[in-house]
Amino acid sequence: MPNPLEEWYLQLPPFTRIYTTGIVLLTLALQMEWVTPFQLFYTYHTTFVQGEYWRLATSFLFLGGFSLDWVLNVYFIVRYCRDLEEGSYLNRPADFVWMVFLMCIALLAISPYLEAPFLGDLLVASLTYMWSRHYSYLFINFMGLFTTSAAYLPWILVAFSSLVENRWPTVDLVAISVGHVFWFLSEEWPRRVESGGVRVLKAPRPLCKLMHQDIDDELDADADAEPLEPAADPVADPANDAGDAIPERTSPATAEAREPDQSPAGSDNSSNAGEPVQSDHASTSAVQPNDLPPTLHQRTPYSEPLSE
Repeated sequence: MPNPLEEWYLQLPPFTRIYTTGIVLLTLALQMEWVTPFQLFYTYHTTFVQGEYWRLATSFLFLGGFSLDWVLNVYFIVRYCRDLEEGSYLNRPADFVWMVFLMCIALLAISPYLEAPFLGDLLVASLTYMWSRHYSYLFINFMGLFTTSAAYLPWILVAFSSLVENRWPTVDLVAISVGHVFWFLSEEWPRRVESGGVRVLKAPRPLCKLMHQDIDDELDADADAEPLEPAADPVADPANDAGDAIPERTSPATAEAREPDQSPAGSDNSSNAGEPVQSDHASTSAVQPNDLPPTLHQRTPYSEPLSE
């Protein structure tokens, strides 16, 4: 019988499992003093000039030693990366891995300007922002203090870290900006008409084959569907005005009022002498609301509250 912890670990999606395993193993190596932080941080000189290319990966795996901040970061990775892989990117695992890879390149490119040699916290913040945009309709309980919408989670974390560490959250804001750019390019841009349905961050074909993702040229129905154009109003359509006119619906009372008197000239109308003669205006007023043309119906405002 498998261990519950082992069963939970094996149920994690591929990227979340590999990334979490790398973080835990590297942290254990730090605790055992097999490596030092000076061997893990990223700089251009040590990486590309001295040829220490492992720093490209270790700078994203380093989250510090075992502490409360480390536990929170690992929890965010396991929770939010798993939700993204098993939810929004369930049928697009290669697109998710490719997007994270490009996000890491972007963070590496801007890290010299931020003086941030370790980029694990920035990647976690960017992925957390991605999760908050995909699941903005959810409500979360922040440390048992209050309940808020998931869309505000990144900003709450920025404010919390600023208060605890007593610093200006420049690095956190940059990480959120990177997450927003990649969320826009991967999810929002393909839905726009001006994009032509082209997915900018679509994974290469070899990666799609490796991760068993459909590599056909058709766009995904959920994220790449072209926006529907508003249906033309048949009343305001010039073609209808010029050709097929909408027939006017009339009630029997109106038709009778409009019908000319076709009785013989010598017919006796004395039986109707005592009855009042209804004019066209009076007969028209007898039209029921259901007999009006569809374009003249008044819309009843929807006043019922939306169910949450």
